[in-house]
Amino acid sequence: MLVRLLPGWQTRPVSRNGRGSDGVVPAFGILLVILFGSAFAVFASMALSSRFGGGGDDPHGYALIFGTFFALGAGLVTALGIPLIFTPRLRATAFLGSLIGYLAVAAGLVTALLTA
Repeated sequence: MLVRLLPGWQTRPVSRNGRGSDGVVPAFGILLVILFGSAFAVFASMALSSRFGGGGDDPHGYALIFGTFFALGAGLVTALGIPLIFTPRLRATAFLGSLIGYLAVAAGLVTALLTA
């Protein structure tokens, strides 16, 4: 199936499922979510275990500080990568959901950091 960009211009192929011509965008989204999502989980658990744990392993709070900082960065990349998995028709809804979820978790992490 071919879609015209502008009258008289060249056409580009589009797949029938609406995910691009060869599915590269969803594969890239899955890769982003797996890599940065697992980093987010590790850093967030490191920060929260430092905050709510006994404190014997992290007496100065560096795991809490750096864990929160890196978790916020990895979580943002994960939240921006989640919509790439969905079809173009559903990406706006997926972006809204992932951004709301990220903001809720980020607020919790920052609250845990500031109340330590």
